[in-house]
Amino acid sequence: MGLIGSRRRRGHVGGHAVHGAAAPATRGQALVEFVVVLMPLLLIVVAIIQFGLLYGAHVTLTNAAREGARAGTIYVYNHTETTFRNDAHRCAAILEAATAAFGLLDDASPHFSATTSGGICPIPTSTTLVNGDITISYCASAATEDPCPDPSDSLTDCMTDSREGCFVRVEIRYHSDVVVPLISAFLSTDGNGRFLQRATATMVVN
Repeated sequence: MGLIGSRRRRGHVGGHAVHGAAAPATRGQALVEFVVVLMPLLLIVVAIIQFGLLYGAHVTLTNAAREGARAGTIYVYNHTETTFRNDAHRCAAILEAATAAFGLLDDASPHFSATTSGGICPIPTSTTLVNGDITISYCASAATEDPCPDPSDSLTDCMTDSREGCFVRVEIRYHSDVVVPLISAFLSTDGNGRFLQRATATMVVN
């Protein structure tokens, strides 16, 4: 009886010893499983944040393009200067209104760039003015679709010197940072790894 009791006690102690040795292994396995599950979840959360930032930038740029186009429609034409110099002055007014609506977006290089000299944009030689990341063009009232104006159709050109009654089209380009490297593989990025976003607004010049 004493021998059997001793064996039972040893078996009981041995059972506890086996259970005590298995616990660390179980905890280690659970930790590995937790990490395996956590990493994809973190990637999904960060991806949601990244797309949220890009969408927020798109909304801001759309509003900025509208503000710029509105500034272009109320520009007061100066009859003492040429049409293209007026276009350069109008461009400066559009640029100022658009960047003022940027909010938290950076209005400087490398995210956005446009130049002015003496308070005006570079003087264009046609109804389309490209100034860095902003393009301003004028087209006849009959041409509201892209391209504006249509190079293959002279009837879409704005023929009035003051641009009154024509459409002013403002396109803004913005280079947004991509903070998640894996996401950049699914986006078309520029040479610096930034996502190029565009916003366009078209309004009638008063």
